[in-house]
Amino acid sequence: MPTQLTLDGITSEVEIISRRPHLNLRVDDLLCRVEEPQTRGEGPFDITINQQHHRVWRAREGDRIHVHLDGKTYSVGYQEAVRAAAQSGHASNEIRAEMPGMVVELRVTMGDEVALGDPLLVIESMKMQITVAAPRAGLIETIHVEPNTSFQKGTLLVLLRAVVE
Repeated sequence: MPTQLTLDGITSEVEIISRRPHLNLRVDDLLCRVEEPQTRGEGPFDITINQQHHRVWRAREGDRIHVHLDGKTYSVGYQEAVRAAAQSGHASNEIRAEMPGMVVELRVTMGDEVALGDPLLVIESMKMQITVAAPRAGLIETIHVEPNTSFQKGTLLVLLRAVVE
């Protein structure tokens, strides 16, 4: 799910492709591989971006993260993308493929109740495995794909139904 990020007056579309074993991002049309230590705390650490090594300092202040990289300091406010979409009312019943790929594994079955962010299926695209998460809570009404089948961008993967209480 792409997110728009504005930095120094320049707006870019940023999408997390995968998080493990390394963070793989798409920034506009550029793919980036970020390797950092497992520590998520504050202070200095080394980071590798597309095989270039950098010394970085990171500090948190409320919902903002301050990062000092290559002589410049950036301050970023962050809200988890799936939760932000659900809170803004843009979460849909239809989970569609954002890129072509192949289904590696189904993590749910029809009739399962899922919460926001629960893993639904694992796909492979551009040689990376990506877990597709529930954009909101609901019941799995229909699964439109099977393991080891390929699909195109825009293909309906899973259909959710609202939970009636």
